[in-house]
Amino acid sequence: MKVLVVDDDALSLRLLSALVERLGHEPIAAPDGLAAWALFEQHRCGVVISDWNMPGLDGIGLLKRIRAASGDGYTYFIMLTARSEREDVSAGMAAGADDLLTKPVSRDDLAARLNVGQRIVLLQREVAGRNLELMSANTRMRQDLEVAARVQESLLPSAPPQVPGMSFAWAYRPCEDLGGDTLGLFHLDDRHLGFYVLDVSGHGVPSALLAVQASRSLAPMASGGLLVRDGVVTPPREVVRALNRLYPMNSAVLQFFTIIYGIYDLQAHRLRMVSAGHPGPIVVGPDGARCINLSGHPIGCLPDGEAEFDEVELDLARGERLVFYSDGAYEAASPGGEQFGMVRLATLIAGSAGEPNGDLNGVLAGLERWRGGARAADDITFLVIARDG
Repeated sequence: MKVLVVDDDALSLRLLSALVERLGHEPIAAPDGLAAWALFEQHRCGVVISDWNMPGLDGIGLLKRIRAASGDGYTYFIMLTARSEREDVSAGMAAGADDLLTKPVSRDDLAARLNVGQRIVLLQREVAGRNLELMSANTRMRQDLEVAARVQESLLPSAPPQVPGMSFAWAYRPCEDLGGDTLGLFHLDDRHLGFYVLDVSGHGVPSALLAVQASRSLAPMASGGLLVRDGVVTPPREVVRALNRLYPMNSAVLQFFTIIYGIYDLQAHRLRMVSAGHPGPIVVGPDGARCINLSGHPIGCLPDGEAEFDEVELDLARGERLVFYSDGAYEAASPGGEQFGMVRLATLIAGSAGEPNGDLNGVLAGLERWRGGARAADDITFLVIARDG
């Protein structure tokens, strides 16, 4: 271990350096505080033994410079002094000294201090090394999360379907890097659109993995006949029942998801949709807003044959729009802990309808105001299907 030895008395400096060397360490001698500071910047010694009273830069001044210096490792500082008063000892420790030795220094006292200093320095280096490994691991994890978030976002609709007389919009706001919500909007054939909003229980990576897996099962080209079979569009309730068989609850993590899945007939402007534990949509028209009540068991909670799923059909009139959402919207909490609620959500959505598809940015801003600017505690997702007036 390199030990910086500082003393303005030449004889004391030689004796102390020799003693340090006999104890198995490498002494680096400095005749005063300024020379010691220059040597410290060059060698970054783990232990410094310095006299207190020196001309120019004294021991306290050197100690303060070392403590203020930025570096990767800790320096164990032993102050040498002829003083033994309690006030002097307190002053030295308050300045940042780790230990004090009273002159003349004995071999046993110095050996004991150096052993302590060496253990502390080695322990600090070990901690610093582990912290560096943790920082590297955190950086890799952050990069992986960013890539995973981009993958998850790539599964969202890339562009709205081009349908004359209709408008579409959506918004997806995960509360963490990765979200458990997702949505889909796609052509099933020339006449029908498929759509869904899905919400996995929990947050973070486990929820995101299940959301991605479920969304791939609902991709039209990769569903393996789940959505369309032999040119025939599968009824929504059959799709949800198939999902319930595909994704039984894992008893180890107790994870499930809710979903509302539907089919829109572009010629008749009629919707047929089914809920698996997901809230029904809000219908907004010239006369205001109304909520469609739906119920049903979440996917994976009950085995096939026992799970029930609520289905409804409705017509979408000109000038009306359907707003689907996840529970993170109406469960948004104020700073006082009050939930936003369905009545406020319907009112907010109805009041933000600057265009046929609604102003989702205004809705999101209203929810943020309700939270007092705080980050959302749950993922928030909206999907709007509007028929132009």
